[in-house]
Amino acid sequence: MDLRYIASQYVMGEIMNCTTMQQGTSSTAMLLQTTSGSYVLRQLRDERQALAEYEVYQALAPAKLSPSIQCTKEGLPYITLGHMIYNVQTYIEKVVPQHSLSLNYVELGEVTARFHQRIMHLDMTRLGQEDRFALPPLWEAVSGDILDSSSEIIRRLADHVEECSMYQSKHTAVIHGDLGLWNVLFTESDMYIIDVGEVRRGNHHFDLAAILSSTCSSSITVCELEERIVQLERGYRSEGGDVNRDILYEQIHLWVIRGLLAIIREKGIIAPTIPYVERNLAFLGKCQTVMS
Repeated sequence: MDLRYIASQYVMGEIMNCTTMQQGTSSTAMLLQTTSGSYVLRQLRDERQALAEYEVYQALAPAKLSPSIQCTKEGLPYITLGHMIYNVQTYIEKVVPQHSLSLNYVELGEVTARFHQRIMHLDMTRLGQEDRFALPPLWEAVSGDILDSSSEIIRRLADHVEECSMYQSKHTAVIHGDLGLWNVLFTESDMYIIDVGEVRRGNHHFDLAAILSSTCSSSITVCELEERIVQLERGYRSEGGDVNRDILYEQIHLWVIRGLLAIIREKGIIAPTIPYVERNLAFLGKCQTVMS
């Protein structure tokens, strides 16, 4: 990678060090340590993603809901290296490790609502990203393996896919599309939403489903789950958002089943798959108990 060229395109001084960061679902990232501070260099899919991320972060960063994207000396929100597109973001310092987090679900609800409010005006006809984990193509890719499986647990996924296919949720918001815990950074005082490369029109409950499902283990009790849902609802509603439990359950169902199909598409039906599916279906059962 031509670090000297990258440095020449931005007002960041000399790049002293470059290290690989954890790969996200819609990009890969490098930490750049420069003479003027630290930045994150992210490789993106295409120009459309670069423009979408720039406009989303332009809406979020003033409210301290996301990092900010640096423009080049020529005023562009991305650069091209070879055939690849990159953007440069500010680096969030002093992030609390996930294993040390004590999650406040009221705050999670509040921040999710503010996220939706800040980006609701953006033109998704121009900026919206393809849903790379849409249910129909996922099912088409793995249905043969699932239906032919010797495991009854795996075959049960077909019934879940059929049920999820019947949901008729309206597009109510511009959504993150992958608002799992892995795309939220926490400092001592703030919460930042990152990796918005899946942003598109959708139902706002899908983001709530993502943040709830990704922060609950399969061992959670029904009482604990009920309390977390109540707090998440309270936070989202306190910022003027609406939560419908029937739709929330549908979106949790959709989020979990899409995730299971994506895992099977990526890794196949291997030894750990069956207990993993079983744990996730047990979590769905608890959600249904709470929200029925």
